[in-house]
Parts: sequence; structure tokens; C-alpha cells
Amino acid sequence: MKITFGLNLDGEHGWHPANRLGEPVVGPMGMLSLLETPLGLLRAEVTHAERIVQYRECLKRCDRSDRFFHASFGVDPLGTASMLLSWRDTWRLHGWNGEAASGASARLKDMAAVEAQVHRVLAPSVGERLAGIDEALAKAACRIERIELADSLAAFPKRWRDVLARLPVQSMRDYPPRAAAGSVLGKLQAALASAHTGKEPVARLRWRDDGSVRIVRAETTLAAARWVAHLLHSQPGDIALIAEHERALLDTTLDATDVARQGFAEPSPLTPALQVLPLALATVWEPLDVYALLQFLSHPISPISGYARWPLAELVADCPGIGGPRWLEALRKIEQRHPDAAAQIREAVAFWVEHPRYRPDEGAPLAALAERTRRVCDFFGMRLADPDPIRSRSSAGGYAQAVAVATALETMRAQGESTIAPPALGALVSRCTGQGAPHVALDAQAGRVASVSHPGALIEPFERVIWWQFAAPVMPRRYPWTRSEIAALARCGVDLPDLSEVLARQGVEWLRPILNARKELVLVLPPPGDEVHPLWQEIQWFIENARPEALEASMGNARAAGFAEVAHRPLPQRRRWWQLPADTRVAHRERESYSSLDAFINSPYQWVLKYVARLDPSRLLAITDRNRLYGNLAHRLIDRFFRGDAARQLRASALQAWLSRELERVIVDEGAVLLMHGRRADYERLRSSLARTLAELQRQFAQASVIRVESERKLSGAFVGGALEGTADLIVHTAADARAIVDMKWSGSEYQRKRLAANRHLQLAIYAEMLRQETGEWPRVAYFVLEAASLLAPDTTFFPEARAVEGRIEVSTPLLWQQVEKAWTWRRAQIDAGMIEVALEGIDATEASHAPKDAFQPETLSPEFNDYRWLAGWEG
Repeated sequence: MKITFGLNLDGEHGWHPANRLGEPVVGPMGMLSLLETPLGLLRAEVTHAERIVQYRECLKRCDRSDRFFHASFGVDPLGTASMLLSWRDTWRLHGWNGEAASGASARLKDMAAVEAQVHRVLAPSVGERLAGIDEALAKAACRIERIELADSLAAFPKRWRDVLARLPVQSMRDYPPRAAAGSVLGKLQAALASAHTGKEPVARLRWRDDGSVRIVRAETTLAAARWVAHLLHSQPGDIALIAEHERALLDTTLDATDVARQGFAEPSPLTPALQVLPLALATVWEPLDVYALLQFLSHPISPISGYARWPLAELVADCPGIGGPRWLEALRKIEQRHPDAAAQIREAVAFWVEHPRYRPDEGAPLAALAERTRRVCDFFGMRLADPDPIRSRSSAGGYAQAVAVATALETMRAQGESTIAPPALGALVSRCTGQGAPHVALDAQAGRVASVSHPGALIEPFERVIWWQFAAPVMPRRYPWTRSEIAALARCGVDLPDLSEVLARQGVEWLRPILNARKELVLVLPPPGDEVHPLWQEIQWFIENARPEALEASMGNARAAGFAEVAHRPLPQRRRWWQLPADTRVAHRERESYSSLDAFINSPYQWVLKYVARLDPSRLLAITDRNRLYGNLAHRLIDRFFRGDAARQLRASALQAWLSRELERVIVDEGAVLLMHGRRADYERLRSSLARTLAELQRQFAQASVIRVESERKLSGAFVGGALEGTADLIVHTAADARAIVDMKWSGSEYQRKRLAANRHLQLAIYAEMLRQETGEWPRVAYFVLEAASLLAPDTTFFPEARAVEGRIEVSTPLLWQQVEKAWTWRRAQIDAGMIEVALEGIDATEASHAPKDAFQPETLSPEFNDYRWLAGWEG
């Protein structure tokens, strides 16, 4: 076996494809596997998260008040274990024997004390595995013929050097300048190579456009990606591509332009499959995290069937809570629609949503979390057999994450732990997730070029080298140990390279793509303002007038540049009227309500889009909150108040006790967002407002001699356009058989007052007409503004203590209804003629925008509540 071995070659393709049977090109992890397999040193794979949990146990055994890690370990055990584990693994890789030298600092002595506890507790690190290989090679023959190193031997950590000393390392790859000596590229290669070997800089080179060096820059990364895609498509050949940054964007652009994807598997912790377990665990805490619950129910991947979770997600968004009447009704409807799966639905909802919750200060039982995590494992395990390769591979990432978390939780249980707090659980899941999972739909395709994500992985020369996003790389950090500690570690066998050596080796790796370009080097600089690569500073010094070419200029003439020309299509402009085709007929609706009539008269285009085109906005975009939530909760509480036989007789402390008890139930059922952290003040403000509201309602109704209150009363009727329906908040009756409709609003006292004064109380008029058709008499009408505990009425005939609002017309409601029917007839005639008015601010009204004088005059509705305003067109 002939092996090419380099520090940066794992998962890379910086060489030409060839028949390499028996001649693998590997990085450290690949080499480790090649050595351990024939030596019989293979073992079960242990995840990094599990090793962190194991090391946490070692720290716990050694923890006491004088340990340097005691304070941080008490606050964040897993985070502390993760950091210190990285320290000891680094030391082990560079030769640490696990001891503390004489005169070592307290930190090193503490680390040595912890190291004495790792035997049979902590899975071995790479350094320890290499030490085992070194020991085995001392006793067994090696069947490797030859090893060629892609990097200098001095660049390898000590444990690797020890192993390589026992292997047939016969050569180290050299990277001389490859371009013609007389070209700009050849001269640049020679100058950079000379400078990086410590020689005096040569004289500056004069720039000339000989086609060997091309430096380009776009205003946006997307434009640069489009240019690179065009370059790969129009000028194929022997090409190598370096992409350290924005790899996924480049691959997506290549895919969109029918150029072979490179397979830049840039991992992300935000891939959908990796979100399922964190969301499933985020809902175990008390109070319920309503936002996490909504995300869990609306997520495209879920252990709850879609036909069950989508209706529940919509309910949670509109009515944030679980367990209340509306929740139970929603479950009943789901089970009725899917009777064969009713038992399965009930069990899934009970386990994933209606489960017990735990106080963060007490922690959640590890047993319960482990069971929950195992269920996620089972869910993804079943999806691994999905015939769709994308879904199957996506599930593999979620499965691996869940297995890692389950294993870590079981390890903690085996160590004697019984509970875990939210920060520790979040840290554990984060560490089990790692960098995430790659985009499963961006695999490499046939026709791809040689490509690497690390410049040091380009180990062969190519005709053209393209360095995509020639931006600042990740620089090595300083060691977190003092000079005396590094010296003490050296006395224990730790050969840590000096930071200057690391930087020098990194500089050598940066040169490889440039030196390996035979005919052309293309540097794609990042957009202006982004930090560029340090090599660009050197290139600018060596080449006079080396200025980047603006890609927008070369791409401006698409046809000349070879790009496909895309015809410009402007956005539709806003206009006051839409004209439907002559053969298009807008049918009458069977039933109308206040909401639909309001849109029909005031904003016909909204009515058409909502009720005719049936364009509904998503109900999952946000949790109902603030004024709308407060209004919903107040309606629900007042409904309960007036449905109770004795509730209206409650006063003072008895009323307060009833309010506290019932409000808590209502909020748990339909407003759990107010129970979340940071919302206590809102909760108390709502309770205070409702206390004033109930007391004022009692007072107003008592002054009006109200003997019966109907809450949430269904109404129906007919009008010139067909059937009517609606629900009145309150219908109150007096002993004299007089009636009044009270519509409750959470806020807007002044706004509602103005509507009454202007005779524009459309909603009350519609409800009053339906009740008139039922009883034969017009009821009185009023608004009750909950937040202000204020009752507004046109006069004090029915409610003597109401705030009277004198309208322009004495008998306002009956006349208002007549005006509404005339306005409907007027609008219907326009719509029958195919004329749809777009009544928005900023679009001038026309003569046709005004209703007849004896009709209800339309008004421009608030854009705040218009879900269709962006469909009306765009300003020029």
C-alpha cells in the first residue's frame, strides 16, 4: 500500500481523479483508521458529547473548593468539562504523559489529578490512540510500502511524528512554482516562494494582462458566484477550486445554473432534522414555552402526523395554550376526521404535548428526557428506510444527534445523576449537534472539478486555479496557558509548537494554490468592506497596479459576456381600480358577516382576494399577543362570568378571588404566553384591568336594571345581499323586556367614540338588524372598552351611566342599516361590472369611489390590519 498523507486531506479532493486502488490519499482520521484496522485496535465509536460527559464525571470526582475549575464547574459543568477536555486532548496529542512536573502551576497539578481518574472512565483521545498504535507497531510488522507526506514532518504533532518514525516515510511532497517563468503568474510565484523562505523581496513586478493572473471582485457574493458558475461552464478544463467561505452559496448557484455541484458539504446546526429534538426538549419546562411548542407543531418533520399537528399549530398560534375547551374540541374534530388513527393521534399528542412539565430550578428527570430522546431516535430510525434518498439522508443526521444525546443522558444516569437543569441540557444538545449536518440536496455531481475547502489540501498542480472568496482565514489563537505552564508541560513531554511556527506553516499552506497554478490564477475577492486574505496584501506589494476587475462591469452587457439575457419585468404598479375580464363573474356569497361586509364596502379588493380568491395568510407566522390576546382573554373570562349563575352577585374580595381563579385557568388554556418568563407585569396589568372591567360592567348593568345577560350570542338574519350571521359579545335584557347589544373592544375609547358620533358603528348596526329580525324591535347599542372600563352609547336611554355620544342623526342605527344596504347594492353593481376598487392610502380616489349620498360612505381601512396590502401593486 502506497499512502499519501497530509494534515488537511480528510474529506478533500485537491488532486486529480485516478485509479488509486491501494494508493489512498488520506488525512489524520483516514490514516488513523488505516493503522488501527490491521493492528486490531478498532473500538466502538464514542461521540465527542459522550466524552464530555465522561470527563465531567472525572472533574466531579476531583472537585473541591481549592480546584481552579471549581467555580466554573459549579455554574456550567458540561461547558467546563468541554473546555478542559480540549486542553488535555491537545496535550495528549503533543506528547503529554498525564503528569505534572515539579514546580508546575496549580492548574497543571489539578489537571494531573483529574487525569488520574480517567482510566476506564474516559474514551481515549486521538493522541492516546496514536500512542497505542506506536506501541503496537513496536511489536508488529507494518504492511505499508511507502508513505508520502503532503506536509513537512515538523508540521505534524508529536504523537504523529512518533508513529511516522515507525513507518516507511520515503518522501515529502514539494510545491515549486509551476507557471512559465516569464509570465506574470510565474514571476509572482517565484517572488512569493522566495519571500516565504526568508529571502529578501525581489523588485516589484510590473502588471501586464497576459491572461495568467486575473483578479476580480463583485459588489455582492451572489454576483461573484454567478460569474464563477459562468466561468466553469464556458471555459471547462483542468481546474481546481478553493472555497473556504460561502461554500453553500456557491454550490447552490452552480446548481441553479446547471453547472455540476462541487459537493461543498458545509454543515449547519439549523438543518430541519436537527431542530426536532431541541424543540421536543424545549417544551418539557414549566412554564410552557409557547413559541417552542408552535415551532414543534408546525415543523415539517415531526413525530406527530401532519393532519393532527397542523390544526393544533394553528390553534396554538391563535389561542396560545393547551388543555382548554378549544383544544379539546380541536382534538375531537381531528379524531372524527381520522377515526382509524384516533388512538394513535391521542397517544402521540399526550406524549409530545400534554406531558408533565418540570420546574427549571429543580431540573427535569434524566429518565423522562432519555425516554423522550429515544422516541425521537425511533422516529428517525423508521425514516432511514424512506425510499426518497434526501429524506433518508436527512433523517440520518437527526438520528445521529438523538443517539448521541440519548447516550450522553444514559451515561449521566449511570454516573448517579438523576436530573438536569435547562442550561446543562441545552449545552449537551448543542455539543451533540456539533457543527450540524450538511445540506443533503447539494451532493457532488459528475463533472465537478477538483475542489478543496482548505488551501493546504491542494497537493497537485492544475492548469487553472480559482480561489473563491479570497477573504480573511481563521487565524490560530494564542495558547490559554502561561509561559511557565508551557515550559512545565514540555518537561512532561508536551511539544507544543510556538505560535510563530504555526503562523509560518499556515503561510506555507496558503501558497499551495498559487504555486500549483500552471497557466492561470483567478482570485475572486470578497465584496468591498469585507476583510481580504493576508496574501492579497503581499500580492498587491509584489505587483504594481494590481487592481481587481469589477465584475458588474464585465457582466453588464450580458450578451457580450456570454450570459443568458433576462428580460426585465417591472413590478405591477398600484392603481385605484382593477378591471376583471368580461367573462369573469364574481358570484354572490351564501352568507356574509360583519368582517366580510366591512371589506366588501370599504375595500373591495381585500374582499375579492380573501373570500373569492381565498388567499389566506398563514396563521402560523406569529403567536397572538398584546392587544389581540388581551381582548381574546377578556372575552373568554367575561363569557364565563356571565354564564355563571351567581357570578354577577360577587363583590369585593369574593369577586377578586373569582377573578384570580378563573383568569389563571383561562390563561393556562388560551394565553400561556403570559406565564412565560418576563411577562408577569403584563399578567398583572391584565388582571388589574379585568378587575375594573367586571366591577364597571356590574355597576352599569345594575343602573340599567339588567336582569339577564347573554354572552357570545349567535345571531342570523337576511339582507338585500343574502344571509347574515354573527356573534354578539353581550345581549342584555331588562325587566321591561328592553334589549341592548354591547360589543366589547380591548382598547380605542376615542376611536369608538368617534365612530358612534359619526354614525359609522357598522358592526353594531349589523348585529342590531339581525336581532331586530328575530325580535321585531330595534335593540339599543353600545361599545364597552375593556382596558379603560368605559361604556360608550349613543345616548343614556338604556344605560343611564354610560358615556353618551351624540350622533349626527337622532335615530342612528336604523338609518345606518338602510345606508349599509344601499352601499352594498352600489358596490355589488361595480363588482358585477368587473370593477374592483383598491382603496388604499396614497392612491387617489376617483369619482366612482364615492357612494350615493344616501348610502353608507366607504372609508380607507387601516393598513395595519390589511393582509393584502402588498398584493395591491408597488409605487413607481
